Amino acid sequence: MEKYLFRDGTNVTREVESRKELQSLIQSCPDTGKIRIWLFNTSEWITLADFNKRFTVIPPSNGNVPAIVQTKAEPKISKTFPNRSLLKKIIIAALAAAVIFLVYNFTKLTWAKASPSTILAARPANTPPVNADSLIATVESLRGQKLDKVTRTNLRIRNTWPDLVILKLNTDRDTSREGSRFYNLELVIDNATGYRIDEALVELNTWKNGMAAAQSFQFMNIGYASPAKKKIEGTFRGDSITVSFSSIKAKAFNFCYSSDKKSNYGNYNDRWYCRE
Repeated sequence: MEKYLFRDGTNVTREVESRKELQSLIQSCPDTGKIRIWLFNTSEWITLADFNKRFTVIPPSNGNVPAIVQTKAEPKISKTFPNRSLLKKIIIAALAAAVIFLVYNFTKLTWAKASPSTILAARPANTPPVNADSLIATVESLRGQKLDKVTRTNLRIRNTWPDLVILKLNTDRDTSREGSRFYNLELVIDNATGYRIDEALVELNTWKNGMAAAQSFQFMNIGYASPAKKKIEGTFRGDSITVSFSSIKAKAFNFCYSSDKKSNYGNYNDRWYCRE
């Protein structure tokens, strides 16, 4: 069986097992100047022009049948070659070089530039959506009195904070057959509560085959006039990457969130109230 390797300038190498299939690939290539062909049992890539010097191309008989490549007659090696041992060594060395090249070519990772990504933190499972107006009405009904403006505002913020404190990750990325690599990472917290947040702990997870490698990053004194940003050094490799809040504390509206709790003090009507 005849075998070839074929490239058309797109960094994709195809293995071809017949000259008919090879000729079909040549005819479908928009830029034949970029074509490179590797003949098995040789030690280098050759251009289409060099290939045509060694082979005669017979035009197709009609528009539906690919052209057939016919090998030119190769000069016969004299049976009286002066040094058969040397010839054998040359052939073995060429075969070894070809095998090494093919193994390297098919096992090395090729990275392709992908578009930048912006990854938003998902809403925490322990903080379901709440109708703040209904909650305030319930609290006022149970207390038998109206809540003052500050208390109403703070109650509303504590129970709708995922809509007001937005966490996102901006990253550049490359892709390969084994996944993606992420770099130039930037964590961003956009605080729309109208109050300063004292502290936030962010967890970054890099996922590979369903397993996550976690890293934590701390933000302090997060204002509300402009987003807080933090650059992350290094390259992260995996199938995907996610971010989430591990904890948030804000004395200004009596707020203490923790990702590993269902409620800060057991009152599910106001899960994250605290006096810290």
